[in-house]
Amino acid sequence: MNDRKLKIAVVGAGKAGAAHGAAFCACGRAEVVRVVSRTRESARRLAEALPGASYGTDLDEALEDPRVDALVVASPDALHHPQTLAALKKGKHVLVEKPMCRTEGEAREMIAAARDGGLVLMAGFVERFNHPFAEAKRRILAGEIGRPVMILARRCHGKAVVRGRGWLNDGETGGVLSYAGTHNIDLIRWFMDSPVRRVYSESGRLVLPPEQRFTDCAVMTFLFANGGIAALYESFAYPDNLPQNVDRSIEILGEAGCIKVDMLDQPLVVYGSGNPVLGDSVTWPHFGGIIGGAVLNQARSFAACVLDGLPVPTP
Repeated sequence: MNDRKLKIAVVGAGKAGAAHGAAFCACGRAEVVRVVSRTRESARRLAEALPGASYGTDLDEALEDPRVDALVVASPDALHHPQTLAALKKGKHVLVEKPMCRTEGEAREMIAAARDGGLVLMAGFVERFNHPFAEAKRRILAGEIGRPVMILARRCHGKAVVRGRGWLNDGETGGVLSYAGTHNIDLIRWFMDSPVRRVYSESGRLVLPPEQRFTDCAVMTFLFANGGIAALYESFAYPDNLPQNVDRSIEILGEAGCIKVDMLDQPLVVYGSGNPVLGDSVTWPHFGGIIGGAVLNQARSFAACVLDGLPVPTP
């Protein structure tokens, strides 16, 4: 194992950037040395939570910093492609948040740049590092349910997640399938382990107010090369009081059995004066101020890919 620490620059100081920054600080094999954000104030706020990190608004300045080995691109979706390409051209490894980019052409260009430069490019599909999903994959590989033949996945957010976030619109995020549905699209491909042959989808702006300009509901069906089928149910239109603001589950039917994962059924539920609250004890829980869970596992995986040459787990 390489004892050197990976030096990270986090680009984007929102929820995702903050989670990545905390995870890399906690992972033991990396440190965050810079934060880049659209405004100096947001960059400063995040940098103050990451010991030793400098901050600013100039991406080029961060790319010229010889200390920076890799970028975490957690900026708005439209910036993923240009910022990732800029980093790769400067010889920096990249962990880019989902969705990786907005078109197939952009994705191919990013992959080619990483391959040509011998660099690690990893997509931030954090659910692969969530223990229940990782355990489901392990049991599939162990043959416990036989070959997967059908999958049903759902990811439903409460309307409260959208309220006040005007940037959450089709023009900037591509609607529910691009913004959050990418998680389940990645998971079903991972579990089925077969190329997709046909996709069909219906979607619409069905519940949120018209001024949101966000496609809030969608269903998709998939046919895989091995004959397997899958269905996705995605929404950002559930009631405001939906516990944890997201209901996500997946059912995998195999030739010899079935696996069910229900992430709404968290092991920690808090009953107070209002509605019951589900504590996140899986994806990014905190222990004594240190972040854990899937986002920490993802940070450790990215560091190992760069420092130890391990295969990228989210191709």
